[in-house]
Formats: sequence, C-alpha cells, structure tokens
Amino acid sequence: MSISSGNVEQEYVHSIYSRLATYQQKEHKPSSPRIWPRVRQFVDQQTIGSVILDVGCGEAKYTSQKSHVIGFDTCSEVLSSSKKENIDLCLADAVSIPIRDNSVDAILNVSVIHHLATTARRRQVLQECSRCLRDGGQMLIYAWAFEQPNGKFAAQDILVPWNMHETAIGGRLPKVKFHVNTTKEQRVIAASIPINISDGSVAQRWFSGVLNKVTSLADQLPYFSRRCPSSPSYSDQSTPTGSVSSPIQKLPSAAPQFLPTTNSLISGIKRWSPMLGRRLASLLVPVEEQFAEELSQVIMRESVTEAMATLREVTFYRFYHVFKEGELADLVDSVESLKVVSTSFEHGNWCVIAEKVPANLIRP
Repeated sequence: MSISSGNVEQEYVHSIYSRLATYQQKEHKPSSPRIWPRVRQFVDQQTIGSVILDVGCGEAKYTSQKSHVIGFDTCSEVLSSSKKENIDLCLADAVSIPIRDNSVDAILNVSVIHHLATTARRRQVLQECSRCLRDGGQMLIYAWAFEQPNGKFAAQDILVPWNMHETAIGGRLPKVKFHVNTTKEQRVIAASIPINISDGSVAQRWFSGVLNKVTSLADQLPYFSRRCPSSPSYSDQSTPTGSVSSPIQKLPSAAPQFLPTTNSLISGIKRWSPMLGRRLASLLVPVEEQFAEELSQVIMRESVTEAMATLREVTFYRFYHVFKEGELADLVDSVESLKVVSTSFEHGNWCVIAEKVPANLIRP
C-alpha cells in the first residue's frame, strides 16, 4: 500500500492526534501520563535557570522547578488542555521552529521524529533543533524502535492501530483497555499495517490522488458495482515499468468514516437500533407536521448519542517510522552541527543524546 509523504502526515498524524485530544474526560481527573525515566533524568540534569525546548510537547508532561520549559506542538486541541505552571506553550511545527538561533540550553525531541514520513523531513527537524540550540547544548531524541523485546515489525513505515470506545460520556470518549490475553506490544506488532511512502513527482502524486478518489467513489456506487460484478481489480493488473503504480490495497481510514447524507446516517443507525432509526426517520417529515425545529434537534442529538453508544470498538490509525539499530544515530551524524554523545535502548525505544558542535569545530 502506498501513500504520499504529505498525505500520510496530515491524515495519519495531525488529524488523528487532534481527534484523540478531544476524547479526554473533563469530569474525571486524568491519569498520570507515562514518564520515560531517561527523559526525566535528562531534564533533571539541566542546570538552574536553563531554558529547555520541548519539541512536540503534547501533554507537556516534562516540567522542571529549576529550569524554564518552552513547549510547542502542531495540535491546538492538545495544547488547550495542557496548561501547566513553569512551562510556556505555543502552536508551531518542528520543521520551522519560531525560536531564535542559539537561544536554548537543551532540547527534548521525544516521540516526534518517528511521525515524520521521509528521511529528508526528519533531518530538517534535527537541523532546526540544532539551529535553536546553543553551542555545547544537548538534545535528547527518543523514537520507537524496529526491534522490540518480543518481536519485530513487518516494515519500518507502518500504520499502528489505536482502539477507542466510541461512547460519549459528558461529551468525551474514553479510552478502551486492550485484551488481557496478550501483551499490548504483541497486538501492536501483529496489527500494524506496512505501507510505502511515495515521494515522487508532482504529476505522479496528482495522478495517484485522482486514481484513489475515483476508486473510492466507484466502490460507493451501487450502480457501478451492479453493472461490473466481475471487473478485474487494480491488483490483478500489471503495471509497466516506469508508469505510475496504483495502490495494491486500499489503505484503512485514519479515523472511522460516517457517510454524510441523512439517509445514509439513518440507515446505518437502523442496523444498531431499529427504534432509534424510526425516531430519526420521522424527522424527515416536514417540520410543520412534526415537532418544532428546536425539539427536533434535541431528539436528533440524543438519538445519535445513544446509537453511538452501541459501538464497542473504533480503530484509529497513526503513522510511525520505526528506527533500526544505529539508524537514529546515523541520522544525527548526517547533521554537521550535531554529534552523538550516547545511544541507549529503553522500553522499546531508541534514545540518542546529541550535542551541538561549535561552528569553528565543525568538520569541513
């Protein structure tokens, strides 16, 4: 399965984190976020008064009483729920950091770089971080490893499922625990979907995008499927060398898709609850023959909420590039202003500490 680098980050990273951020329960105190010991140690080692830049800070869980932390993320929904003391938050992208040159003492790059689709973009982020870092300052990079304690992924570029319970509680959707008979790691490896990242020409990306849309539209048209019951699939046709390859399989939607038409929505709800389907269908009758508009909206809202509660599991997919041993260190070495200080493996992640080299010491 193939997808362009730009599309994979937008659809399977940014949009998914924005949606997941809205599913935190406001009425319950959130559980303590997972703190990686090596990252916590790195933060605590900084001197008093240091300025720490947290790249892709997310929930802003790494704070310090003796240092000033500046965090940024591309997800405004996450930032709006992450207000804490001793940390300044802003909306920004790691490929273009709004920080002055040589202005921070340390950088956290935790669980960010594995969401970037190409080597060039991953290197660009490291170059931006190096620009902001003072000479001699250090950056901790944390990324998911290809080699896991109980197995290996099928590929390095993968879509990883994230299971949720689609029942609204006070307007929020809580997370669902994984099944107890297997470890989370085993389930993630088994359920991950390998993909190919395409970074071809503009014409190729345009043609591929149009082809995907046409294929998707054809799948949704009953007339097309009735008239062509035995038409060969794209996977059955060979692709000449040098031509644009079409997707072998259809990529899963990053998030659950619901058809936008009223009739399609009601038809789907009838499968979950015939009674609710009848209630919603009654709203299609002209409003003068039914309830007032306000009452109709209330019924619609309550019915949809109740129907959604019948769903037991909804799967979201997030993109990851998992790093093989030595790959993350090699990426750091490819940035001339950075040098690797140490490399370690912790809880299925590669951890690299890099240091900024003064300009007069950079190798020619």
